[in-house]
Amino acid sequence: MGTWGAGNFENDHARDWLANLHESGNASLIRIALGRVVEHGGTKHSSASIIERLFGRSRRTDWLTAGVSSQALAAAEIVAAWLGHPSPKLPEDLKKWLQQHTSSFQPDLVPLAVKSVSIVKTNSELKDLWEEGDAATWRSVVADLEQRLGSPSPKQ
Repeated sequence: MGTWGAGNFENDHARDWLANLHESGNASLIRIALGRVVEHGGTKHSSASIIERLFGRSRRTDWLTAGVSSQALAAAEIVAAWLGHPSPKLPEDLKKWLQQHTSSFQPDLVPLAVKSVSIVKTNSELKDLWEEGDAATWRSVVADLEQRLGSPSPKQ
């Protein structure tokens, strides 16, 4: 994955997902991205398969991958922008898309976004990758997103 910053739109996973969102014409991909994280719930450990045990592995890690996590954070950013609390780094083309598709958003996206962000920040491959580098900057970006998602809005 190419990453050039800690921002939620500063990686290839989020940018590729945004390209698909632009083509979709509605907010369904936002719900899907957030729902995948909530359904997964975070990193899980399970018993290794027979083949894995033959190779000496005792358990398997079912990661909430960095790609899925990055897409969910981008989706949560769009929900925050819909609430009237956009990131200063929200891409210009996304602002226009949001204005054109605001009617496809529903209030139940807000708690879904909040839960997704919480899972990603505490229990994901993306969190683990940032812990190997500049975790403080990434944590600050995520905390800002959480704050904006929890801010009062007339749309809630």
